[in-house]
Amino acid sequence: MLFSKKELIKSLLDGAVDMHNHVLPGIDDGASDIKTSIDLIKKYKALGYSKIIATPHTMSDYYPNTATTILETLDKLNLEIKNQNIDGIELKAASEYMIDPDFEEMINSESQLLTYKNNHILIEMSYLRESANFNEVIFKLQLKNYKPILAHPERYSFYLDDFDKYYAIKKLGVKLQLNMLALTEHYGSKIQKTAKRLLKEGMYDYIGIDTHRMDHLEKVDTIKISKKRIEDIKHLLENNKSLF
Repeated sequence: MLFSKKELIKSLLDGAVDMHNHVLPGIDDGASDIKTSIDLIKKYKALGYSKIIATPHTMSDYYPNTATTILETLDKLNLEIKNQNIDGIELKAASEYMIDPDFEEMINSESQLLTYKNNHILIEMSYLRESANFNEVIFKLQLKNYKPILAHPERYSFYLDDFDKYYAIKKLGVKLQLNMLALTEHYGSKIQKTAKRLLKEGMYDYIGIDTHRMDHLEKVDTIKISKKRIEDIKHLLENNKSLF
């Protein structure tokens, strides 16, 4: 029996950019304090990453962040990085926006939205049900020249048994971001299977770790991918660089 050879994803990360994580301290369900943030930054550097775009949640009722709260927290963390002489890694910030009524109001009122380079914006939904206003929000974002990226599509339970939904989203012009840990059984075998199929079919545009805790980064050390999919991962990592 022939076994498919696998390669550690870690071997691809020299000079990489992570475009989805929660390393900013104390403003969402990620790093709880600045010490934790610094520990995560050091681990990113050890993995080979040279650039990080922090994406704290903006979510009504739970994490009502604004551009101001996020950028002020970014400045504090960057100052601590400088004070600790941690070189060779750069940190910027965007946000991960929950598609909810507050987000739609932010679009309507032209509130400042934190984006990646060239107006790419990270959005998410509840894991339990599709946002009722999903298509309308995508249309409004695109009218204002934003380019939506849907975070971790493989994790939405309401899509897992209806793969055509992914094609419909892509047809709307939405880009898709793979959670790296979904290539393992970290979120469950069904999500892993969906992630691998989306990757095989070339549906993904970007890849992020979605780091909340140190154990997420520690798992990156061990993730292996089949040699057939190595070029796909390289392509996604290269796309990430365009967002910084």
